[in-house]
Amino acid sequence: MTAEERTLFRRRRIKEAGLELFSAHGYSRTSIRAVLRESGLQDRYFAENFESLDDLMRELLWDIHVEEARKCIVAIEAADSWRGKAQGMLDVLACTVAEEPRKGRVKLIESMAAGPLAAAERQRGMRRLAALVESLFPERDGTKHVNTEALSLAVVGGVNQILLNWADQALPFSREDAVEHGLYLFEAVATFEAD
Repeated sequence: MTAEERTLFRRRRIKEAGLELFSAHGYSRTSIRAVLRESGLQDRYFAENFESLDDLMRELLWDIHVEEARKCIVAIEAADSWRGKAQGMLDVLACTVAEEPRKGRVKLIESMAAGPLAAAERQRGMRRLAALVESLFPERDGTKHVNTEALSLAVVGGVNQILLNWADQALPFSREDAVEHGLYLFEAVATFEAD
């Protein structure tokens, strides 16, 4: 491997170790030393790649958000109706929890315990999804003032809470149930008419 390839390889090893430990033991119970032990790398390689555990969590969230957004766009483009597009998007988000539970747990639960870098990335991720949600809202009467950006953020926040409680097994849902309940919320907000 070239020097650049070795650097990328070590970075991926650290990220994989972080994903494993954050999801299995929790962010607050994970140390840099534990990440290095899990990755099999020497101490200096963490500092060469990340400023802190919070920085590592930020990058893991970025990866998850980018992957989800890409899949959501594919699902949106594959459907014909705004309802079908919303359902496809919700299925992508539920898929992260059901089929990639480490990523689901890190995104929805463990990232909340991290620091300001992860918090900022959480907000960016929510805004990216909210922009997609807003693009799916049906046309509204222009004479009524409804802030669709605020409503789309409310949908994303509500769906995150449904998925978080499902991931944490507080809601005994199937994947289909999680998508259906998210769709109820989306439709209620999308079809809301102000007086």
